[in-house]
Amino acid sequence: MSIPLAQRANAPEVVPFPGEHHGIEWESLTAAHHDGLSALFARMEARDNPPYRTSPDEVEEMLSSASQWRGLVGIARRGIAAGRIVAFAQVVLRFPGRVECVCVGGVDPDFRRIGLGNAIVDWQEGTARQMLAEVEGDAPAQITCHVETGQDDLEAQLKVHGFRWTRTYYELRASLEGLLPVPDLGSYMSIEAWGPQWEEPALRAANRLNESEWGRPPLTQEQWMQGRTAFAPEWSFVAVDRTGDRPRVAGFLLASRYEQDWAALGWREGYIDQLGVLSQWR
Repeated sequence: MSIPLAQRANAPEVVPFPGEHHGIEWESLTAAHHDGLSALFARMEARDNPPYRTSPDEVEEMLSSASQWRGLVGIARRGIAAGRIVAFAQVVLRFPGRVECVCVGGVDPDFRRIGLGNAIVDWQEGTARQMLAEVEGDAPAQITCHVETGQDDLEAQLKVHGFRWTRTYYELRASLEGLLPVPDLGSYMSIEAWGPQWEEPALRAANRLNESEWGRPPLTQEQWMQGRTAFAPEWSFVAVDRTGDRPRVAGFLLASRYEQDWAALGWREGYIDQLGVLSQWR
């Protein structure tokens, strides 16, 4: 007999905010923190220099009510940083074939090495367990945190809390010079530019892929449209099969242009956010 998730989550009854120290007070993260959180991302990324930059539009999407999440911010209350958001944490509940709480967070470079990171991970774990315990059923579940190359301190904190490595993601790049010619697809198959008329057929194709490849539940229209702040329809396409009386989407490619990343990268590039081909057309 499977154990219900509400029991397996081993959730604490109460998850308190971190205690006040070094003049930092904590409060719940809301959409009203958009500007301060955007500024915090800018300071963190200026110091850490990752190969991307977080735009205000992406922060707005993070704080959207379209997804289920909880968060907190640490605000300096004294000194020259008074009133500034110097740390944040967010836990997002997702259902990608399993129940998953994804944890994100960060600390202002001027306020590191004083215990804020550990406090954030403590809060994230407790909050994630509470959120998982509220999900009905006995589905597989996990708490996830993505670690970028060079984030050794975060990795160490997570290991102390019992997290373990499960998978690695790679980003692959290809030059646009010397691209191979487009192959002949025959009389009834075509590659067509993205347009509003393809949203619903592409969503149906994506849901068939999610179910067959990953066992994931279908995306709603609202979920399908999330993550589109940098979407480039002019770089996106669908593969269409017209052998029957109605055209069918055989595959799709959704691309984005994260222009705020280009200065950090040193070049301009497009990014393939989603790429899928249904099994019968492979």
